[in-house]
Amino acid sequence: MQNNEIIDCDSIVIGAGMGGMTVASLLARDGWNPVVLEAAHVPGGCSSSFTRKGYTFESGATTLIGFDENQPLARLEAMTGVKIPRVEIDPGMSVHMNGESIIRYKDREKWINEAIRVFGHAEGQRRFWSLALKLADFVWKASARNPSFPPQNISDVVQLGLRNNPLDVLKLRYAFVSVYDVMMKCGVATPDFTVFIDEQLMITAQSTSKEVPFLFGAAGITYTNYSNYYVPGGLLEMVMKLGTKLGAGSGERGAGSGEQKAGSGERRAGSRKRGAESGCGGEGSS
Repeated sequence: MQNNEIIDCDSIVIGAGMGGMTVASLLARDGWNPVVLEAAHVPGGCSSSFTRKGYTFESGATTLIGFDENQPLARLEAMTGVKIPRVEIDPGMSVHMNGESIIRYKDREKWINEAIRVFGHAEGQRRFWSLALKLADFVWKASARNPSFPPQNISDVVQLGLRNNPLDVLKLRYAFVSVYDVMMKCGVATPDFTVFIDEQLMITAQSTSKEVPFLFGAAGITYTNYSNYYVPGGLLEMVMKLGTKLGAGSGERGAGSGEQKAGSGERRAGSRKRGAESGCGGEGSS
């Protein structure tokens, strides 16, 4: 796309990350003619990739979740008809700590037993992880039920009341206590376990257990208990796949600066090899 090129469009989306590309693909699905503007030389934002010496590296998130029940990428595929390329990783992560290999099994019971094996305090670990998993399921379900949150008008408020169980309000108390507070209550706030949880939260919440509310931290520390994937060729391939939805409706509309176009299906930074082991210490993107 040249600087002096006149673009025929009826809507402009600023930013070609997953949020911007999702908006643009849904606009195109509904008959709009959007153009996506991006400052970087490739689209993707935190879900982009780059190559060095024939290896592909992720610039932000390295693994992908969101395709299980009540999760957003499954809905995005259904709404747009786009099939995001992916290969499941199980287990989703291996953590090496103090000479110990900790396997983040997807199976919930296997993971709780693994946590007990490594960190001890069997009763407390079971209480902690059972609650975290229960709250994580609630967060995903609530997000699926409430696409307009926080409510913007009276209609949104009414729909919020109709879609939710009044008893769900009891779970909101965990928005006012930290992950560390719950660890203390469960008797598992040992130095090693605190370091482990802090590092897990740095992947998903970019903060530590004393600062992250448990309601939101629960989803962050349990993402390996949902289906985890890597995208062959890097996460940029996922973004470019959404770009093909734009190209299908209105030709090629640039989503990057210079010659990069999100609607063209082209990718200049191709992948010959995958650089790092999939899912080892990677961020979950959704």
